[in-house]
Amino acid sequence: MALSVNDIKRLNESMPVANDLKLGDLLAKLETSSGATVEIKWADVAGKPSTFPPSSHTHTIANVTNLQTTLDGKLTASKAAAQANSTATDVAGLVTDFNALLAKLKAAGLMA
Repeated sequence: MALSVNDIKRLNESMPVANDLKLGDLLAKLETSSGATVEIKWADVAGKPSTFPPSSHTHTIANVTNLQTTLDGKLTASKAAAQANSTATDVAGLVTDFNALLAKLKAAGLMA
């Protein structure tokens, strides 16, 4: 039986090295050029997920590099709520309030 489009896709995505080599595409070209059927059994492909597509799963924050640090650096509702509204009545007052806001953002690590 010739390789189907799904077979080629599964082989290409089965593992990083197969994806880098485009193993499915390579076998399809070999099959076409030789005129012979190249048969690869899904069960014989090493390093693939136990199901295709892989089953749904979760990761803890610790499993994702720098996720907690990145999340901690985001502006949160509580950080934003702590900023009082400007009471400026002129441009100079607005400049002062705006500069104070910028200083708070920098001090919180939310702005460089």
